[in-house]
Amino acid sequence: MRESRQLQACLAFVLGLLFAATPGSAAEIDIDPVASTSQGFPVVTFELLQPFEGVYEDALNSGLPTTLTYTIEVWRQRAGWWDKLEDAQEREFRLFRDLLNDQFVVVTSNETRQFSTLDSLSASVSRFDLGSDNGPLYLPRNLFAPTSQYYVVIVATLAPLTVEDLNELDAWIRGSLRGGGDESGGISGLTRTMGGMLMSMTGFGDQRVKARTAYFRLAEIRPSPLPPRPPVPTPQRLAAPDSGSGR
Repeated sequence: MRESRQLQACLAFVLGLLFAATPGSAAEIDIDPVASTSQGFPVVTFELLQPFEGVYEDALNSGLPTTLTYTIEVWRQRAGWWDKLEDAQEREFRLFRDLLNDQFVVVTSNETRQFSTLDSLSASVSRFDLGSDNGPLYLPRNLFAPTSQYYVVIVATLAPLTVEDLNELDAWIRGSLRGGGDESGGISGLTRTMGGMLMSMTGFGDQRVKARTAYFRLAEIRPSPLPPRPPVPTPQRLAAPDSGSGR
């Protein structure tokens, strides 16, 4: 019975998207000036404001999984030439509402977080600063030449899970959250095939917002009261090409 009600809720969400205009999202990134620790590590703190509104809020509340990915890029300014991408890394969060247990879940490569409301989930995945669940972003000192100017670009992308992602996440949920052996419903109380079909029907597409810091030199950035070095796992790093598009 519960699974039938959950499926009805998702179908109602889909029909609402098909026949109603979707308001634009007001999401934006509030990024602070780059600071440094007492040991000279550059530190970036930021917050993604209003990440889940309109169709994205409705999708999560209805049980459709999604991913929130932050890409952090360090660029070096080069006069008369393309700026150079010195480093890039990612932080990825898989988000969904577990309708069977009435909770919101965040899955990363290192941990799982569970929340009773979407607001509490949003606060957990949108802040990178001292005292947040994620902590600030610490950058390697060896990226920076003393006399060069740099800036940091933060890109936040909210996108639906692919069918392959759904299959992987569903298998993990059964083993980790529900103790295995539950073959009746699939992710969020739906079958995986139905979940993929629902996302295809909705046209639930990517949302992408971007922000950047001001130019800075390593020797000129202000000290920060943050700890010297974070006790957190190393994030997934992306290959940095020799040069990027002009900024």
